[in-house]
Amino acid sequence: MFWHHLKRLDWLLLGAIALVFVMGLSIFYGSPEDRSLFWRQLAFGAVGLALVAGISFFDWRILKENSFFVIGLYVLGFFLLLVLFAAGSEIRGVTSWFRLGAFNFEPVELVKIILTVVLAKYFSARYIELYRWKNIIISGLYALAPAALVLIQPDLGSAVILFLIWFGLVLISGIKARQFLWLAVLAVTATVMLWSYGLKDYQKDRVISFIYPERDPLGGAYQSTQAIIAVGSGGFWGKGLGGGTQARLGFLPEHQTDFIFAAIAEEWGILGVLIFLLAWLAVFWRLYRTLLASPDNFSRLFVAGFIIILASHFVINIGANLGFLPITGLPLSFVSYGGSNLISLAVGLGLVQAIKVKAFQYDLGPDGMWE
Repeated sequence: MFWHHLKRLDWLLLGAIALVFVMGLSIFYGSPEDRSLFWRQLAFGAVGLALVAGISFFDWRILKENSFFVIGLYVLGFFLLLVLFAAGSEIRGVTSWFRLGAFNFEPVELVKIILTVVLAKYFSARYIELYRWKNIIISGLYALAPAALVLIQPDLGSAVILFLIWFGLVLISGIKARQFLWLAVLAVTATVMLWSYGLKDYQKDRVISFIYPERDPLGGAYQSTQAIIAVGSGGFWGKGLGGGTQARLGFLPEHQTDFIFAAIAEEWGILGVLIFLLAWLAVFWRLYRTLLASPDNFSRLFVAGFIIILASHFVINIGANLGFLPITGLPLSFVSYGGSNLISLAVGLGLVQAIKVKAFQYDLGPDGMWE
């Protein structure tokens, strides 16, 4: 039974994720400092794999049918974000982590998965009458409460992800064109208000440096400039593992986290980047197939929300590495160093696999979908 279950997992999806994980892991194997991160990240990956396998046995219908359990998860996530202000550790001016011995835990990563569960349950129970403003507003408040706490930390990037989860699921669930226009107007208004009263000076500097990089080439625009140099210097074949001068010699800051894509491009070259992007294409393709085969609205919306999380991190992180978007500090999923993001995504991926296995058992997908 156990081995039969494991055979039903989406090994193409897991293989593609393993490939991008290994490509990210290669960047950590260099200097003695990076090598310690290598072993830590490898340990995080092993724990994540165990979680995916274990959670794939979980009956996700409990989340669909047990409102008290889901609300309890939401309250737990909100409580963790709240406690950060009293017991959290400040790193680079942001109070987003709990220090647990030699490790740091960032609760907002887990909150992203919890919010996806909450919204999937809310929308799946009201998909016929979602057009009612009451339902849109209540669902928005579910996202706004944790997003507000995250903004205060301040962590603009993660707050944006929480908003995108809600907005994306609202669109997928189905709203009227007039409601979409009103939401767009509210989003623009909120952005203006956030710029005027919510953002810290260094966050504004990042945006200004992105628009006018020539104004501060050694300050706010330095990271983006070095990332672009790293991407361009890799050539077709790359400089080889450990041979990246921008990353290894300290010119490219945060090359293990925020700018790991640039480090991969420098050492793996264009060929490696193509392999990397094809692997991510396979990830999104397999997740989309799971979405199509999901047995009910709750499971479809959860898989859609998980896709939104991965796609948002992918676009924002790589966009910042290529100079197309401002720097937000968001990690590249399954690639950047960090246990909080990796472990939380493993929880979400385990639920996706549980949904896939159940769809296989019910034979609800098209013939041969999982071949």
